[in-house]
Amino acid sequence: MTAPGGLIRRHRVLSCLVALVVLLALLCATAVGVADRRFADAELRMPEADGPSTWLILGLDDRTQQAEGTDIGDQDGHRDAVANADVILVATRSGGQWHLTSVRRDVHYQAAKNLPGRLGLAWRDDPQTLVDQTCLTLNIPADHVVAVNLRAFVELVDALGGIDITVQHDKRDERAGLDITAGTHHVDGQTALAYVRSRQGQVLIDGAWVDDPEGQAGRARRAGEVFGTIAARLKTQPGSWARLGWRIAPDIQLDTRTHLWQLASLAGASDAEARELPLAESADGSFSEVTPETRAYTEQIGYTQTCHL
Repeated sequence: MTAPGGLIRRHRVLSCLVALVVLLALLCATAVGVADRRFADAELRMPEADGPSTWLILGLDDRTQQAEGTDIGDQDGHRDAVANADVILVATRSGGQWHLTSVRRDVHYQAAKNLPGRLGLAWRDDPQTLVDQTCLTLNIPADHVVAVNLRAFVELVDALGGIDITVQHDKRDERAGLDITAGTHHVDGQTALAYVRSRQGQVLIDGAWVDDPEGQAGRARRAGEVFGTIAARLKTQPGSWARLGWRIAPDIQLDTRTHLWQLASLAGASDAEARELPLAESADGSFSEVTPETRAYTEQIGYTQTCHL
């Protein structure tokens, strides 16, 4: 269950994701007319509903586009073709301001043949299902969809020649593919991604390996640091923007109704606080369910009409 009284937790890491999307868009804009054609098109039907301007922003863990011999930071031993929505974020422009809402990827919906489905896995089976269920289950109609492959992050860091990170304690996280010692390191894109994504790792304190006490808060802090470092590096290399935009454009998917220049409208959203959509945990803890608090929150940010496909 979310915090009592319908309070919603803030997630800085999600604001950072919006900032990264805008940053990638601005890079690609320097190669406009070229990079725009290199974007992957997502053939999606959008719901028809009156309401605020809505962007569905997805961070994809997409192994189908993974380069041979490359891992994108989730080492579970599998190499199946999978494209899951690792991060689901709704950016809503309502009442003259932006609202950012984090949606848990384990939101339950009723799939075909009355089988349970999870929202984050829907993209793997059919991207249209994710858009449809965001409407039917959450009553949120998307106007625009932008999906960023995690590989874009790796490509960007590598194209910059790596970045510097400072690690307070030796840290390891087998699932994220991270094993790094304390100190300042110049790392490549793969290591930077593992550093940001780690959330179940251990740190070496006083000679003993213990669970990382920072947990999710540490992940958000590291994301902010890394994205800030990338932005600072880019400011010093404006001549490379067109080249970088060309390189990362294929790792960004836009629905066919959305154009590159429209992404710039998200710039204001990167300063908004991200909140988590209130949901209830199922009795067995295997997924999250919609509650009256969910509806109250979506109405509060402007979704007062029923969403229909």
